[in-house]
Amino acid sequence: MKKSIVLLVIAAMMNVTFVSAKVLDPRKSYASTAQELSSFLVPSASVGTLENEEVVTVEFLLTLTGDIVVINAKTENEDLSEYIKEKLNYKKLSTNELTPGHRYKFEVNFK
Repeated sequence: MKKSIVLLVIAAMMNVTFVSAKVLDPRKSYASTAQELSSFLVPSASVGTLENEEVVTVEFLLTLTGDIVVINAKTENEDLSEYIKEKLNYKKLSTNELTPGHRYKFEVNFK
């Protein structure tokens, strides 16, 4: 991929209810961003439960205005992919750890 693609790195597993994010490339710690992304993905009672634990790699672009645009959610579970896109698309991050205009990847662990 292009040099402008930067991997989102998370120093430690951030468990928030049923969701956690995992390190993909430990170059820099984005702990606040990981926690905020996990908080966006906390499932409600209407979502239901998964039969098995599922790890999803999510790739997104942070726009120049600071909005998240999900490019890909790698999972075979189409409902889970749609849930991630619905919960993350066009959300604004309050942390300033990420650079607008860049792509990032992170893993989400649904338990």
